[in-house]
Amino acid sequence: MRYILIILSLILFSNNLFASHRINDVVLAIQKIEKSVVNIRTEKIIKKSYNPFFNDPFFDDFFGFERTYKTQSLGSGFFVDNNIIVTNYHVIEAANKIFIIPFDNNQYEAQLIGGDKLLDIALLKINTDKKFPSVKLGDSNHLYLGETVIAMGNPYGLSNSVTTGVISNTKRIIKSSDGFSIFIQTDALINPGNSGGPLINLDAEVIGINSAIYREAQGIGFSTPINVLKRIKPEILKYKKIRRGFLGILFEENEDKGLVISRVEKNSIAYKTGIRKGDILYSIEEIPVSNKKALNYILRSYPPNSKIKIVIKRKNELLTSSIKLTEYPKNYGLKILSEVYGLKFKRKGEYIVVTHTNIPAYIKKGDVLLKINDKDIQNLNELNTAIINNFYGEIRISLYRKGAVFTILLTL
Repeated sequence: MRYILIILSLILFSNNLFASHRINDVVLAIQKIEKSVVNIRTEKIIKKSYNPFFNDPFFDDFFGFERTYKTQSLGSGFFVDNNIIVTNYHVIEAANKIFIIPFDNNQYEAQLIGGDKLLDIALLKINTDKKFPSVKLGDSNHLYLGETVIAMGNPYGLSNSVTTGVISNTKRIIKSSDGFSIFIQTDALINPGNSGGPLINLDAEVIGINSAIYREAQGIGFSTPINVLKRIKPEILKYKKIRRGFLGILFEENEDKGLVISRVEKNSIAYKTGIRKGDILYSIEEIPVSNKKALNYILRSYPPNSKIKIVIKRKNELLTSSIKLTEYPKNYGLKILSEVYGLKFKRKGEYIVVTHTNIPAYIKKGDVLLKINDKDIQNLNELNTAIINNFYGEIRISLYRKGAVFTILLTL
């Protein structure tokens, strides 16, 4: 009997010994964070008009009817604090219902706190007395090429799947015809269902939010740097959105030179630091900036009171300034529309109409303002806010004139 006990003890000891060799840094990091990762399921209601006569509009009033479709999508997210969940904006965009499934396999309906479509980040909240473990956020400004990373999430609806890889670029700039983004590039496989899940290092710190895969090349994935979330999270929690920080500079795009400063507001910090008209923008926060799309994306994550490092080029010399962004001056959006394009508006009955324009070939006096970037505009305050929210980006102005609706594209 004594010998049997000794043999059993040796077997158990050897099993534990072999198991300990398998528990490496990757396993330990996953174990520390896995209970903070959630599955996200959304429901969207889509309404579509239909008539049985080849969808001919003539028959809509007689035989047309509306069909309602329910679609579902899957994604991932993770707890940051107080039962607040981080995910990608595109995971929950236009969702009628959002459901969170944490490690306990219970389903909780979540509410959208707020987010930003351009940065592709959203914050959700679940109302329950149960407290879920939160992740530890790392510093995406201190990453190493070749550093081991782990992508966690919910690919194809399978709970808590993980993939590993290394960082191949810490600030990969992705340019396209309709946008500009900055990502952490990794060869850790990021499947569609991983969207919104955490990218972690071996210290079990979240350094990125899994965001996209490069479909033209296998084995390349992109994650939004976690410092973007750290900058905008307080804004979203307090204001449900991101307030834009005021730089006080206007730019003109030059095909050869890049962004040439066309105006510096005299009361701005930029002016006080010595930045002047004619200077060329070289970089912001060590990221090269050559067009307004890049500028819009970078500044999007820096709310008022943020400090940014800006480098300008003047006569072949690079000059560096540190600028603390402020809030936009009152009615600054309306002011700039007036001073740059000569556009002035006023409320006339139920409508917002153009009262003055310096671009009559496109916008005429008496045109009725309908939307800015597909968002209805009901008053001058909403117009001012829409201009500020899209500063340095594309401003699509939808107008009505003599029975026709048309759209004009402006930039500031």
